[in-house]
Amino acid sequence: MKKKILKYQEILNQEIDKINFSKQPENLYEPIKYILSLKSKRVRPTLSILSYKLFKNDLDNILLPSISLELFHNFTLIHDDIMDNADLRRGKKTVHKKWNKNIGILSGDILMIYAYSLLEGLETKIYGKILKRFNEISIMVCEGQQLDMDYEERPLIKEREYIEMIKLKTAVLIGFSLELGGMVANVDENTTKKLYSIGEMMGIGFQLMDDYLDVFGSPGFGKTIGGDIIANKKTYLMIKLLEKSNEEDIEIIEGLKNSSNEKEKIKIISELMIKYGINILAKNTIEDYFKTSLNQLQGIKSDSSYKVVLTEYFNEMMVRID
Repeated sequence: MKKKILKYQEILNQEIDKINFSKQPENLYEPIKYILSLKSKRVRPTLSILSYKLFKNDLDNILLPSISLELFHNFTLIHDDIMDNADLRRGKKTVHKKWNKNIGILSGDILMIYAYSLLEGLETKIYGKILKRFNEISIMVCEGQQLDMDYEERPLIKEREYIEMIKLKTAVLIGFSLELGGMVANVDENTTKKLYSIGEMMGIGFQLMDDYLDVFGSPGFGKTIGGDIIANKKTYLMIKLLEKSNEEDIEIIEGLKNSSNEKEKIKIISELMIKYGINILAKNTIEDYFKTSLNQLQGIKSDSSYKVVLTEYFNEMMVRID
């Protein structure tokens, strides 16, 4: 399985390198080449290819549509980093820090246009359906980002509100990645809807896992441990902690919001999470989403060996919580 995934990642990187971004003005295109060169597992296009392979043997028809997902995803990253005023992306300077905000906005815009342009080679009979669906997903991603910013201004948000936000911001594009594979393979609508649901469940679990790993992950997994705590982010773990804490502990949490001692803040909050069993609750919730996704995948009618490959790929994602 790993060899196949690495092969597709290599093919995706080679095809992305073939796209001609060496144009003028340089400050418009260099940021695009830069963000696409950063280390990435290409999860979304890989999922799209694996989904397509459930029904078709070739690779040619799905390759460019799958890359369109990667370009769109990176467009959202550039703009999200600007809105979050983030310094780093995948361990390197964000586009707006390396250049400036205006260049970041414009480079992100043209990257989105390139993403849509890669769909132009699709067969006429499916092009309209896929473009319509891509537009629907794009709108939902923007809605999720707006909710994320809105929630920053609110003292408390509910679990269902947070799940809806991460569904829109993150999970719908992962759902569409699997759905796109089925649509390009021209399978029936009932199957593509099931593929979308599988990806959406996986996407929610994947984002919740990021929340968990921010506090309880090992230092080598790719994020600064405790970064969300330092930034006072309303993650799933923090929402559940505030929901379960007694008044005394809530006062402690509130008192730490403006603390300049980051190590102490991380230590106290993480200990409180363990005290109230938030770590266990989070792991169980993540596993529920992953298991739901995997169970739905087993219901997809396919004789292809890629059903096993996709299942193993999902399991590999899931292992990260241990």
